Amino acid sequence: MIRKKLSDHELLELYQQGLTNKEIAEKMGMAQSSVHYRLENLGLKNNCHQREHIDLNQVHILNGLGLTNIGIALIMKTNVTLISQCIKELGLEDNYHEVNRLLSWK
Repeated sequence: MIRKKLSDHELLELYQQGLTNKEIAEKMGMAQSSVHYRLENLGLKNNCHQREHIDLNQVHILNGLGLTNIGIALIMKTNVTLISQCIKELGLEDNYHEVNRLLSWK
């Protein structure tokens, strides 16, 4: 396995895409436990594909407030994959790129 240093930004990009820890590890050539550890340190849950009830109205409101899928997942104490699916179901877009654009604006 080829090891690559993974920045928090890169990790968040892959996490945002809804990849599981295993998929992130495979893509980045690192151990799955390393991905899990880094996500935990960032306060994020594993992107495991499990079903749980998500209040679509709450997702819609939080997205409307400008939160990213990651932010919504943290507030709702769930994983980004489920939030991403809800966002698609609602016909909304993730605010990640808009927030990223605003933060890099000079």
